[in-house]
Amino acid sequence: MIGDSIPYNSQQDCPSCRGFVTQYADALAKATGREVTLKNRSTHTGATVPDLLADLPGLQAELTTADAIIVGIAHNSFPLNEETPCGSPVDRLSGVIKDWSKVDQACATASVKTYRPMYDELFATVAGWRTGKPTILRTINRYNDWVGSEQLTLTPEQAVKTVVLQDAWNTMLCESAEASGFTCIDVYHAFNGADGSKPSADLLAADYTHPSQRGNDEIARLLAAKGFAPLG
Repeated sequence: MIGDSIPYNSQQDCPSCRGFVTQYADALAKATGREVTLKNRSTHTGATVPDLLADLPGLQAELTTADAIIVGIAHNSFPLNEETPCGSPVDRLSGVIKDWSKVDQACATASVKTYRPMYDELFATVAGWRTGKPTILRTINRYNDWVGSEQLTLTPEQAVKTVVLQDAWNTMLCESAEASGFTCIDVYHAFNGADGSKPSADLLAADYTHPSQRGNDEIARLLAAKGFAPLG
Protein backbone atom coordinates (compact mmCIF):
# COMPACT_ATOMS: atom_id res chain seq x y z
CA MET A 1 0.00 0.00 0.00
CA ILE A 2 1.34 3.41 -0.94
CA GLY A 3 -0.37 6.77 -0.63
CA ASP A 4 -1.52 9.54 1.67
CA SER A 5 -3.25 9.59 5.07
CA ILE A 6 -6.59 8.18 3.86
CA PRO A 7 -5.27 4.58 3.88
CA TYR A 8 -2.84 5.28 6.75
CA ASN A 9 -5.49 4.79 9.45
CA SER A 10 -4.04 7.01 12.15
CA GLN A 11 -5.55 6.19 15.53
CA GLN A 12 -5.76 9.93 16.16
CA ASP A 13 -8.02 10.34 13.14
CA CYS A 14 -10.15 7.31 13.85
CA PRO A 15 -9.57 5.88 17.35
CA SER A 16 -9.64 2.06 17.52
CA CYS A 17 -10.51 1.80 13.84
CA ARG A 18 -9.46 -1.19 11.79
CA GLY A 19 -8.32 0.23 8.48
CA PHE A 20 -9.43 -0.93 5.07
CA VAL A 21 -5.86 -1.90 4.12
CA THR A 22 -5.65 -4.40 6.97
CA GLN A 23 -9.12 -5.70 6.17
CA TYR A 24 -8.22 -6.18 2.52
CA ALA A 25 -5.02 -8.05 3.42
CA ASP A 26 -7.06 -10.45 5.54
CA ALA A 27 -9.61 -10.93 2.74
CA LEU A 28 -6.81 -11.57 0.25
CA ALA A 29 -5.28 -14.22 2.51
CA LYS A 30 -8.64 -15.94 2.94
CA ALA A 31 -9.47 -15.86 -0.78
CA THR A 32 -6.11 -17.14 -1.98
CA GLY A 33 -5.06 -19.41 0.88
CA ARG A 34 -1.73 -17.62 0.93
CA GLU A 35 0.17 -16.04 3.77
CA VAL A 36 -0.04 -12.26 3.24
CA THR A 37 2.60 -9.89 4.56
CA LEU A 38 1.11 -6.41 4.76
CA LYS A 39 3.33 -3.39 4.16
CA ASN A 40 1.41 -0.14 4.45
CA ARG A 41 3.76 2.57 3.19
CA SER A 42 1.15 5.32 3.06
CA THR A 43 2.06 8.45 5.04
CA HIS A 44 0.31 10.91 7.31
CA THR A 45 2.24 13.91 6.00
CA GLY A 46 -0.18 15.67 3.66
CA ALA A 47 1.41 13.81 0.75
CA THR A 48 0.53 14.98 -2.75
CA VAL A 49 0.99 13.23 -6.09
CA PRO A 50 4.36 14.99 -6.67
CA ASP A 51 5.45 13.87 -3.19
CA LEU A 52 4.67 10.24 -3.94
CA LEU A 53 6.44 10.43 -7.28
CA ALA A 54 9.52 11.76 -5.50
CA ASP A 55 9.34 8.89 -3.00
CA LEU A 56 8.92 6.15 -5.62
CA PRO A 57 12.62 5.29 -6.01
CA GLY A 58 12.78 4.43 -2.32
CA LEU A 59 9.72 2.20 -2.67
CA GLN A 60 10.86 0.37 -5.79
CA ALA A 61 12.43 -2.64 -4.09
CA GLU A 62 9.28 -3.47 -2.13
CA LEU A 63 6.87 -2.73 -4.96
CA THR A 64 8.84 -4.87 -7.39
CA THR A 65 8.27 -7.90 -5.16
CA ALA A 66 4.64 -7.09 -4.20
CA ASP A 67 1.94 -9.40 -5.56
CA ALA A 68 -0.83 -6.94 -4.67
CA ILE A 69 -0.46 -3.16 -4.78
CA ILE A 70 -3.00 -0.53 -3.73
CA VAL A 71 -2.35 3.12 -4.51
CA GLY A 72 -4.29 5.74 -2.54
CA ILE A 73 -3.17 9.27 -3.42
CA ALA A 74 -6.41 11.00 -4.39
CA HIS A 75 -6.91 13.52 -1.61
CA ASN A 76 -4.37 16.29 -1.09
CA SER A 77 -3.68 17.37 -4.68
CA PHE A 78 -7.39 18.01 -5.28
CA PRO A 79 -7.77 21.68 -6.32
CA LEU A 80 -9.90 22.68 -3.33
CA ASN A 81 -7.16 21.43 -1.00
CA GLU A 82 -4.44 23.62 -2.48
CA GLU A 83 -3.21 26.73 -0.67
CA THR A 84 -5.14 28.93 -3.08
CA PRO A 85 -8.05 26.78 -4.29
CA CYS A 86 -8.72 27.56 -7.94
CA GLY A 87 -6.74 30.76 -7.38
CA SER A 88 -8.91 32.00 -4.52
CA PRO A 89 -7.50 33.14 -1.16
CA VAL A 90 -8.62 31.19 1.91
CA ASP A 91 -9.50 32.38 5.40
CA ARG A 92 -6.86 30.45 7.35
CA LEU A 93 -8.84 30.46 10.61
CA SER A 94 -12.01 28.97 9.19
CA GLY A 95 -10.68 27.30 6.02
CA VAL A 96 -13.39 29.08 4.04
CA ILE A 97 -12.73 29.87 0.38
CA LYS A 98 -13.20 33.60 -0.12
CA ASP A 99 -14.03 33.69 -3.83
CA TRP A 100 -16.21 30.80 -4.92
CA SER A 101 -16.69 32.32 -8.38
CA LYS A 102 -13.27 30.90 -9.22
CA VAL A 103 -14.42 27.36 -8.40
CA ASP A 104 -15.78 26.35 -11.79
CA GLN A 105 -15.37 24.05 -14.76
CA ALA A 106 -12.33 26.01 -15.94
CA CYS A 107 -10.59 25.27 -12.64
CA ALA A 108 -11.53 21.60 -12.90
CA THR A 109 -10.18 21.40 -16.45
CA ALA A 110 -6.92 23.11 -15.53
CA SER A 111 -6.35 20.82 -12.57
CA VAL A 112 -6.98 17.70 -14.64
CA LYS A 113 -4.58 18.94 -17.30
CA THR A 114 -1.87 19.53 -14.68
CA TYR A 115 -2.19 16.26 -12.81
CA ARG A 116 -3.01 13.73 -15.54
CA PRO A 117 0.65 13.42 -16.64
CA MET A 118 1.72 12.92 -13.02
CA TYR A 119 -0.82 10.17 -12.44
CA ASP A 120 0.15 8.59 -15.75
CA GLU A 121 3.78 8.49 -14.64
CA LEU A 122 2.87 7.12 -11.22
CA PHE A 123 0.65 4.29 -12.40
CA ALA A 124 2.81 3.36 -15.38
CA THR A 125 5.94 3.23 -13.24
CA VAL A 126 4.41 1.03 -10.56
CA ALA A 127 2.76 -1.29 -13.08
CA GLY A 128 5.99 -1.45 -15.09
CA TRP A 129 7.90 -2.80 -12.12
CA ARG A 130 5.54 -5.79 -12.12
CA THR A 131 5.53 -6.49 -15.86
CA GLY A 132 5.13 -10.19 -16.59
CA LYS A 133 4.22 -11.05 -12.98
CA PRO A 134 0.65 -11.81 -11.83
CA THR A 135 -0.30 -8.79 -9.74
CA ILE A 136 -3.39 -7.25 -8.20
CA LEU A 137 -3.28 -3.53 -9.05
CA ARG A 138 -5.87 -1.31 -7.36
CA THR A 139 -6.40 2.37 -6.68
CA ILE A 140 -9.15 4.33 -4.95
CA ASN A 141 -10.68 7.57 -6.14
CA ARG A 142 -11.63 10.53 -3.96
CA TYR A 143 -14.80 10.86 -1.90
CA ASN A 144 -16.29 14.32 -1.35
CA ASP A 145 -15.51 15.52 2.18
CA TRP A 146 -16.72 19.05 1.44
CA VAL A 147 -20.48 18.53 1.19
CA GLY A 148 -21.97 18.01 4.62
CA SER A 149 -19.03 19.49 6.53
CA GLU A 150 -20.29 21.34 9.61
CA GLN A 151 -17.14 23.45 9.68
CA LEU A 152 -17.42 24.63 6.06
CA THR A 153 -21.22 25.11 5.98
CA LEU A 154 -21.42 25.36 2.21
CA THR A 155 -24.35 26.94 0.43
CA PRO A 156 -26.22 24.68 -2.03
CA GLU A 157 -24.53 26.51 -4.93
CA GLN A 158 -21.08 25.98 -3.42
CA ALA A 159 -21.80 22.30 -2.82
CA VAL A 160 -22.65 21.88 -6.50
CA LYS A 161 -19.34 23.49 -7.42
CA THR A 162 -17.44 20.90 -5.37
CA VAL A 163 -19.20 18.15 -7.29
CA VAL A 164 -18.07 19.64 -10.61
CA LEU A 165 -14.46 19.44 -9.45
CA GLN A 166 -14.90 15.97 -7.92
CA ASP A 167 -16.40 14.56 -11.13
CA ALA A 168 -13.56 15.85 -13.29
CA TRP A 169 -10.87 14.77 -10.80
CA ASN A 170 -12.13 11.24 -10.35
CA THR A 171 -12.73 10.70 -14.05
CA MET A 172 -9.15 11.74 -14.76
CA LEU A 173 -7.69 9.62 -11.96
CA CYS A 174 -9.56 6.46 -12.93
CA GLU A 175 -8.84 6.83 -16.64
CA SER A 176 -5.15 7.25 -15.87
CA ALA A 177 -5.11 4.23 -13.56
CA GLU A 178 -6.97 1.97 -15.96
CA ALA A 179 -4.63 2.90 -18.82
CA SER A 180 -1.84 1.22 -16.85
CA GLY A 181 -3.82 -1.84 -15.84
CA PHE A 182 -5.08 -0.71 -12.43
CA THR A 183 -8.65 -1.27 -11.33
CA CYS A 184 -10.11 1.97 -9.98
CA ILE A 185 -12.35 1.49 -6.95
CA ASP A 186 -15.25 3.94 -7.00
CA VAL A 187 -15.29 5.11 -3.39
CA TYR A 188 -16.71 8.46 -4.53
CA HIS A 189 -20.18 7.29 -5.50
CA ALA A 190 -20.33 4.76 -2.67
CA PHE A 191 -19.81 7.60 -0.20
CA ASN A 192 -21.61 10.42 -2.03
CA GLY A 193 -24.37 8.83 -4.06
CA ALA A 194 -25.04 8.61 -7.77
CA ASP A 195 -24.64 12.34 -8.43
CA GLY A 196 -21.82 12.94 -5.95
CA SER A 197 -23.77 15.43 -3.85
CA LYS A 198 -24.75 13.27 -0.88
CA PRO A 199 -22.80 14.06 2.31
CA SER A 200 -20.36 11.36 3.37
CA ALA A 201 -21.83 11.71 6.88
CA ASP A 202 -20.88 8.87 9.26
CA LEU A 203 -18.66 7.24 6.65
CA LEU A 204 -16.13 9.83 7.82
CA ALA A 205 -14.50 10.17 11.23
CA ALA A 206 -14.92 13.16 13.54
CA ASP A 207 -12.47 15.25 11.51
CA TYR A 208 -14.73 14.79 8.46
CA THR A 209 -11.65 14.00 6.36
CA HIS A 210 -10.56 10.45 7.11
CA PRO A 211 -12.79 7.38 6.92
CA SER A 212 -14.60 6.23 10.06
CA GLN A 213 -14.83 2.56 10.94
CA ARG A 214 -17.94 2.35 8.79
CA GLY A 215 -16.09 4.13 5.99
CA ASN A 216 -13.10 1.80 6.28
CA ASP A 217 -15.46 -1.18 6.19
CA GLU A 218 -17.10 0.14 3.03
CA ILE A 219 -13.80 0.72 1.21
CA ALA A 220 -12.64 -2.76 2.21
CA ARG A 221 -15.90 -4.18 0.87
CA LEU A 222 -15.50 -2.32 -2.43
CA LEU A 223 -11.94 -3.59 -2.83
CA ALA A 224 -12.90 -7.19 -2.09
CA ALA A 225 -15.88 -6.98 -4.45
CA LYS A 226 -13.48 -6.57 -7.38
CA GLY A 227 -12.11 -10.04 -6.69
CA PHE A 228 -8.57 -11.25 -6.26
CA ALA A 229 -7.54 -12.21 -9.80
CA PRO A 230 -4.94 -13.04 -10.93
CA LEU A 231 -3.92 -14.39 -7.51
CA GLY A 232 -7.10 -16.25 -6.65
